[in-house]
Amino acid sequence: MLEKKMTYIFSSDPANGAENISEDGSEFFVQLYDPISVPHAARYCTIEVQAANIWNTTPNISVALDNNTFAFFDGTVDQVITIPNGLYDLGQLAQAINVQIDNIPATIPSDELFIFTGDQSTQRVLITFKSAGLSIDWPQSSLRKILGFRTTSPPSVGIDQTLIGEDIARFNVINSFLIHTDLIHSGIPVNAVDTAVIANVFIDVTPGSLINYTPFNIPVSNANELIGAKRSRLKFYLTDQSNVRVDTNNEYWSFTMVVRYYVRE
Repeated sequence: MLEKKMTYIFSSDPANGAENISEDGSEFFVQLYDPISVPHAARYCTIEVQAANIWNTTPNISVALDNNTFAFFDGTVDQVITIPNGLYDLGQLAQAINVQIDNIPATIPSDELFIFTGDQSTQRVLITFKSAGLSIDWPQSSLRKILGFRTTSPPSVGIDQTLIGEDIARFNVINSFLIHTDLIHSGIPVNAVDTAVIANVFIDVTPGSLINYTPFNIPVSNANELIGAKRSRLKFYLTDQSNVRVDTNNEYWSFTMVVRYYVRE
């Protein structure tokens, strides 16, 4: 048997020919001038993703996720602040909360209200109260979902005392990215579910950095349905590990794909 292969680089950047890009940047189409064509005589056809470049900028706090508000009583009046959409760790989130508090006219300075720290041993968030009369309205604070608190969590403690999250913090909303295509119907199954996945890209960089995916052992997807077919218009889309479309935060993503098949010599 003689091996044949076709290599493609696909990118969501319109400068590279991507079309019909979704508003969140997760989906795009490509129109090929030279269609992907696998001859009828081919015995076996596969698809594999050999490399991918995806920015680790998908928000873990946003309006869409409904986890971006923090409501509290500052000792005088009720306050509600909204955190801008973004990808945060605990330190960055604490800074964002303090910036929003400092922007409230005539309120207590942020460094005199709350201190947010993380307990690495338990993966829980600790909130230390720095002034008298402070309380947190957890039912109105959607940030509780990522901080590890509940609607029934205690609203306050005394000065220099600390609340400990009842649940582990959930900053890792996304653990990996799944690349899908309409070239095939099955792809790599996730447990017993087939959703045309052709790559599972693990997040191994810090927030705001570029993931350079180059797997040592490349997963291969059966693509026998391409035998005898010609495909010129292709769709690709990006989801999280739960098959939920992701917001790429206006960053483009790309990958290198190989179509491989065999014919008799």
